[in-house]
Amino acid sequence: MAEIDDIRARLDLLEAEREVLRNLHRYAQCIDYGDEAGWVDCFTEDGVFDIRPRLEGSHQPDRLISGREELRAFIARHTRAPELWHKHMIVEPLIDVDLAAGTATCSCYLFVLMENEDAPVLRVFGRYRDELAKGADGRWRFARRIAEVESMRKGLPPFVDGRPGPR
Repeated sequence: MAEIDDIRARLDLLEAEREVLRNLHRYAQCIDYGDEAGWVDCFTEDGVFDIRPRLEGSHQPDRLISGREELRAFIARHTRAPELWHKHMIVEPLIDVDLAAGTATCSCYLFVLMENEDAPVLRVFGRYRDELAKGADGRWRFARRIAEVESMRKGLPPFVDGRPGPR
C-alpha cells in the first residue's frame, strides 16, 4: 500500500506542476491576443504584477500593478494582435510546488518577439519570478509575477499605453 501512496503523491505533484505550467502558457496566449478577462484570471484576486527593468539608463520605470482592477486597466492598454503582433515566450521553467500549503514558485526565462517592418525582432529578454497559489476552484494563479527585464530593444512602439485605454 505504501507504494501506491507514493505513486499517488508523485502524481499529485506532477499534476500540480503541469497546472502551474498551464497558467504560464495561458498568460502568454491571453496577453498576445487580447483576452483581457483571461489574462486577469491568471492572477489571484489580490495578485501583483511587478515589472522591474534592469537596464542602465532605462527609460522604463519599475511598475507595480496590484489587484484585479489595476490588472484590468493595465491589460486594456496593452498592445495585442492584430494591431501589433508579438509573442511572449517562456523557456526553462523551474517549478517548485508545496502541495500542503497550496503554493508554488517558478523561475523562467522570458522572451518577447515582435513584428517590425521587415522582419520579427527580439524585443525583450529577461526572467519571470513567480509565486502562485491554488484557488478554491483548483486553479493555480499568480499571487505575484515579477518580470525582470534584462534587455529591451529601443526604437519600437511601447507595449503599454499603445491603446486608447479601458473599453
